[in-house]
Parts: sequence; structure tokens; C-alpha cells
Amino acid sequence: MAIKIYIFVFMYLYNVSIISEESVHQELVSWMKENLLAITNFSPKLLEMLHSPHEGVTYCLQIQVSSEDDIAQFQQDHLIHLQNEILSKYKDKAFVFDSTMRYL
Repeated sequence: MAIKIYIFVFMYLYNVSIISEESVHQELVSWMKENLLAITNFSPKLLEMLHSPHEGVTYCLQIQVSSEDDIAQFQQDHLIHLQNEILSKYKDKAFVFDSTMRYL
């Protein structure tokens, strides 16, 4: 009789949504591609939300990590920088919010 061993690795999906006005979305996406997608230790993915319920354009920056500590590290190293950039350059034209999900 074969014994099956199951190993559960909790994986997290960390999502940062960026909603921007049409007037700045190209510039903002270019900035994100140049500054955030080069992060090699997190391998972020940039997606555009299709059929968004929000006005403007919605993008999602996502990383998959194995711990909530990794999420905290990403927030400290990169999210704060993104939020500061949006506040200084795109005030009232872009909005950022994040969410954390765990794979089941």
C-alpha cells in the first residue's frame, strides 16, 4: 500500500491596485514599468483590469510570496515609494489600495 504525503505551502498573493485618470495613466504605467518591474527578488506582474467598475484606468501590481513577512518587506521597500510617487506627481489623479490573499 502506497502512503501519500501532502505538503502544504501557504502562498500569498499580494495585490496593489492603482486607479488613475485617463490623463495620467500612460505616464504612471511607464514609471511603474521602469521602477517596480525591475524588482528581481519579488518578480512583480503588472496587469490592466478590463471592464473595471471604476472610472479611469485600473492597474494591478501583483507578487506571489510564501509569507506575510515577505509582504511587509515589499511594502516597506516598494509600496511606500509608489505611494509617495503618486502623492507627489499624481495627487488627486491616481489612487492606490492593496489587498492580501492566501491560496487555499
